[in-house]
Amino acid sequence: MKAVAIFVICFVVLLSSCGIFTPRPAAIPPPTVPGNPLKALHAKLGRIFEVPVLTSAHIGIKVVSVETREVLYGKHVHKLHHPASTLKLLTAAATLSKLTPDYRFETTLYAGVPIVDSRVDGNIYLKGRADPVFRERDLAELSEVFINTGVKLIAGDIIVDESYLDTVREGPGWMWDDKPLGLSALAIQGGIPKNGDIGHAVACGHRLEMLLTQKGIVVNGAVSRGRVPPTATPLAKHLSRPLAEILRLMSKSSDNTIAELLFKTLGAEVKGAPGTWKKGRAVITEFLREIGYEDTARFRIVDGSGLSRYNLVSAELLTELLVAAYGNFEMMPEYVSSLPIAGVDGTLKNRMKGTPAEKRLRAKTGTLRGVSALAGYTVTVDGEVLAFCILISHYVGPAAGARRIQDEIGSYLTQFRRDSEGLRE
Repeated sequence: MKAVAIFVICFVVLLSSCGIFTPRPAAIPPPTVPGNPLKALHAKLGRIFEVPVLTSAHIGIKVVSVETREVLYGKHVHKLHHPASTLKLLTAAATLSKLTPDYRFETTLYAGVPIVDSRVDGNIYLKGRADPVFRERDLAELSEVFINTGVKLIAGDIIVDESYLDTVREGPGWMWDDKPLGLSALAIQGGIPKNGDIGHAVACGHRLEMLLTQKGIVVNGAVSRGRVPPTATPLAKHLSRPLAEILRLMSKSSDNTIAELLFKTLGAEVKGAPGTWKKGRAVITEFLREIGYEDTARFRIVDGSGLSRYNLVSAELLTELLVAAYGNFEMMPEYVSSLPIAGVDGTLKNRMKGTPAEKRLRAKTGTLRGVSALAGYTVTVDGEVLAFCILISHYVGPAAGARRIQDEIGSYLTQFRRDSEGLRE
């Protein structure tokens, strides 16, 4: 038995020396052949568009690298859609270009005749120049400057001058059930006249009258509309905050009143007062030509906020705009900083939270009945800045489904990378 045991041991040792019973190392998988990130991107987006909400809806999407202008993805890029509030991207870019980030709106108080012995033996005039953020406290500051002149009596009227803009109050193509804006070159923003028939400008005049009389100034005349005569003397002037700050207010909260006053101001400043929607459209068209978008048959723009159903733009136009604005050093910082940030503020405060897009993606939203849009910028894992536009329209039901699609695309674009660890199907 001892001999048999020795034989078995020797046999096992012999086989082990041949490697038969030696434990093999864990198998190492062969190197993974990197996939094509762009191909994966196309496949992913293609699957997103198969969701039921898009079965009958129209969609236009384009994704572009802002530095190289390479098109990463495009679908129906030339199809026209109602842009809704993504049109504010164009209003913001044009005003930054034509008016500069430091532009300020003026509201001025005049005396029609010289002040003599603490009296104005004539009218005083309050002229607005479309300040979109003029507040009651600003009017109070104007009145204080006037009070400090020592005037005790105004023998004439308080004349309000809103001639810087035309008196067409509502925009072309606005739905009758949209909240009316009642645009005026002279208005306390956010305030609604108690008597809707008198209008914003006259309401400002009545408020000025009250502020003056509270300080003991006698006003013999009435409040009425008119124009400042060339011989009038400026007594006090209020300057708004800079345009760059106003644009943040407009874009973050998607403020329609600010957008429309900017649109008409473009017309007044570039084409001459009074500012009108027609003049604003002319300036916008010129601006688009300047950035290389010259074919006017490929868009229609009638207002500055996107409220009008007459507006028609494409994903191609909005991405071209975004790329041009990003490449313009003079406007880019203010332009990008004005946009809502995913998961942080504005109309994107509650969107894309907990996704890679949170705190990275910046974009303008747009919503009308049957229309949902998102356009802006994001930064990929590689640090590449992408401009994108997603226009979805002609669907029935709430916008939540369309927004989920946009958020998924935004998150996916933010995860995109071009290196060997790039996205795979």
